[in-house]
Amino acid sequence: MIMVFLMVLYRSVGRPELRPHVLAWSANFLALSITVCYWFFRPEHLWQRKLIATFYVGLKMAFACLLVIGVLAFAGRIVRRRHTALVLLGCLGYGVFVAAVYRSINELGVLNAAASACILWCAVAVILRLRPPGWSWLAAGFAVRAGFAVVEALAYQSQLVAIEWLPATFVGPYLAAHSSFDGAAEWMIVLGCVLTMYRIIAAELARSNGEISAAKERMRELAESDMLTGLANRRSLMPALEAARGQGASILFFDLNDFKLINDRLGHGIGDECLQRFARVLRAHFRPGDTLVRYAGDEFIVVAPGARPEDMMARIAAARAELGVEDGATPPIRFSAGLSRLDVDGDVEAAIAAADVAMYAQKKSKPRLDEAVLR
Repeated sequence: MIMVFLMVLYRSVGRPELRPHVLAWSANFLALSITVCYWFFRPEHLWQRKLIATFYVGLKMAFACLLVIGVLAFAGRIVRRRHTALVLLGCLGYGVFVAAVYRSINELGVLNAAASACILWCAVAVILRLRPPGWSWLAAGFAVRAGFAVVEALAYQSQLVAIEWLPATFVGPYLAAHSSFDGAAEWMIVLGCVLTMYRIIAAELARSNGEISAAKERMRELAESDMLTGLANRRSLMPALEAARGQGASILFFDLNDFKLINDRLGHGIGDECLQRFARVLRAHFRPGDTLVRYAGDEFIVVAPGARPEDMMARIAAARAELGVEDGATPPIRFSAGLSRLDVDGDVEAAIAAADVAMYAQKKSKPRLDEAVLR
């Protein structure tokens, strides 16, 4: 039943972490089938019993080892198929060893249950060490199943050598019913697997959603940013103005003087460096909450919510002083600036137009850039 459940689950979700568990329960099913065949056919020849014991113990060891491999898979430690094959070969080797040395069913039970208990306790240790998502139920299921395996080994051992603190009134009924206890513990393991798988998928979905949100935010930033200067682009201007209407704002309109002459004489590369330098200076002299926009070409707009005009004039003067000298390959940068006021709930288009008019009025009164600095 567990094997069928896990096969259906594996085919439904297609998660590679479930593959070792499907193989484990398939091995357990084959081991139980061998047990049924043994009691049904009652083989008389020694070699037949040895062969059955080999495959029964080998499959039970494979069951336990594959569960450990499945736990590692839940923790992101995928075991390669080559290594899995070596583990399964070792399980078969242990089956051959047990078949060679056991002399009774009780000895077979001790060797099988004790080895299973060791492997299952190793699984508990791995879970506690790696703590895969939803690990608590998984650890509990493995611990209970490993505990039953220890009791089973002791019960079989008491059939060989009396154990004083283990009464015979307990041993017989337990050995007759231990498969029921094992089954309950194994369903706990399956429940732990399902919960762990759910947590893994949920974590991956959350991570994917986060990556999608980050990508969307990055795309939005790219759509609203100027690639050359890193400032906001024209698309960001109207949202910034609408946001500033609630408290009013100062609007600054900048235009670089003789920028075409810089491009013609020094090349577009130097022109781009001038634009980048101008953007850096704006960032340095305006507040973090101000919106700096490359409006078009060599035109820039600053939206400064709640700022006083005299404060803006001081910032313009500081920027003008810094840009008025050469900086490496870039010549002095002169600019014209227009200032207007966006009143609370005012007309944003009118405020932009007023700043534009003020900028052009200043531009007409400024001398051209000295061509000597461009030679």
